[in-house]
Amino acid sequence: MNSQKTGARRIVLFVEGPSEHALAAFFHNWLDAQLPELQRVGIKPVAFPGVSEYLKSFPKKLENLLDTRGANFVFGLLDLYGLRPEHVDLSHCATVDHKVAEARKVIHQKVPPRLKDRFCQHFAVHELEAWLLAYPERWPADVRQQIETRSPEAVNFEEPPANFLRRILGRRYKKTVCARNIFPNVDPRVAIGKCPYLRRLAEDMLEVARRLQ
Repeated sequence: MNSQKTGARRIVLFVEGPSEHALAAFFHNWLDAQLPELQRVGIKPVAFPGVSEYLKSFPKKLENLLDTRGANFVFGLLDLYGLRPEHVDLSHCATVDHKVAEARKVIHQKVPPRLKDRFCQHFAVHELEAWLLAYPERWPADVRQQIETRSPEAVNFEEPPANFLRRILGRRYKKTVCARNIFPNVDPRVAIGKCPYLRRLAEDMLEVARRLQ
């Protein structure tokens, strides 16, 4: 859906890297199916060139967008795997839930207080590519069985999703191309059903979209 048709009702998605741009269609497919046509919202990805730049620049970008009404609400999305100690110290966190909660707390501390109710940070666990693993039928037949046996978000820090895909696909794996080919053309409910951390983002996004009406 063209976000221009929705007037001021717009959700901006802060992302890190070009592959995440394919997510606009993916989330539109999720939201549009559950909102009346005249109450749908636009989704605009805004990309940052890496995690360090994201953490440095997002508060100012957030202020500019919300103060100029370029967005009604902003979601942040980062790969949990991409966070390094110089970004957020997660060494004391024993579980994924703890890592997510700690990283979210640190990032939300950077948000201007007057805007805290219009921003929410989420994380792909452990990478955005985990969501692609929810669609084994979209991958070459010779690797589908290996993908089917892995719970998408359980592909972990020892072998995060992108590394897993590179290992089983070799040169056939092109991150941005795969994301752009898969995300706009699949039923988001499948990945949402398999990926609990994605489900939290999708449900939060739907709640916000309904509240904007």
